[in-house]
Amino acid sequence: MSEENLNIHYKNLLDFIFECDQLDSIKQVYELLNNFWIKEFSTSSINVFSVYRKNPDSRSCRQIWKPKKVIQGLSESELKHLKKEIKAGEELERWKNISPKEGEFFYVISCGESFSQEFYAGFKSSEKIPDKILDYLVSYLVNSSKKFKKFSEAEKLKSLVHIDDVTGLYNQRKFLKDIDDSIIKFEETGEVFSVIFIDIDHFKSVNDGHGHLVGTQLLSDVANVLKRVVRESDLSYRYGGDEFVIIVPTCDAKNAKEVGLRILNGISKEEFYVSEEKGINGSHTFKLSVSVGVATYPEDAKTRVEIISFADKMMYKAKQSGRGKVCCAGEMFTEEE
Repeated sequence: MSEENLNIHYKNLLDFIFECDQLDSIKQVYELLNNFWIKEFSTSSINVFSVYRKNPDSRSCRQIWKPKKVIQGLSESELKHLKKEIKAGEELERWKNISPKEGEFFYVISCGESFSQEFYAGFKSSEKIPDKILDYLVSYLVNSSKKFKKFSEAEKLKSLVHIDDVTGLYNQRKFLKDIDDSIIKFEETGEVFSVIFIDIDHFKSVNDGHGHLVGTQLLSDVANVLKRVVRESDLSYRYGGDEFVIIVPTCDAKNAKEVGLRILNGISKEEFYVSEEKGINGSHTFKLSVSVGVATYPEDAKTRVEIISFADKMMYKAKQSGRGKVCCAGEMFTEEE
């Protein structure tokens, strides 16, 4: 590439960064990033994924953003290859050409991290992109993720009125507001979302047999498991009693099943420890299971009432089928699957 063309790309990159600095959402940055790559280098649309930084052994990888209008979309095999490279986590601190063929360019770039997640974008290019452009852009994206993390923390402080005292999760009032916001967002952008209902199996017997102090501690501990197994972008709530609910943005039915199974497995494999200070004779370890129901908007429902009702019905169907299951649109998934 000539020095003149490189300078033009570099100037356009600075314009892109200036525009991004005016935004208040990381997903808006991804939208501009997608447009930048396509315009400057005739690339495919970008796909953004997140991986769990604190769990390198399983590094589950999930797509968190893609454009509404896809240009030269990646094939299923290319997406599979991209996810495999991201999950491997090797040499991905900044960017890498992961194309298996000489002379072809299939890039994965770091988009920074936030809390327990790392973010990566992948796309194909018709030409080699200068290292200088990639280095500068990755540095900006990494710094942007830190900025939006601070924004997120500030928003959480402002939303304490929507926090459940026992679990630290959002409360039902916030859930209803966020459902409405998710539906509005779908109407504006076409971004689907899923709702997951979770109910602790046989929890009444725990309260009756060991007292409400123990029950309260277990609710808090279950909430901590939920925070650990879902992503930062997923919204977790205590719906009431021993019921929890999660809104999973940008998540179709197939991915929602996977999230439901991850919740089921995370809780069923956990040992919940309660000390004698909670009013029981000696310390005690509890094993819990949950029943999980999943609904996806707009595939399963067209209104707020319908999506909540459907997810709730799926959860009760999981209970009626023997508990310890995930039920979604008539299908049931056990942790063994």
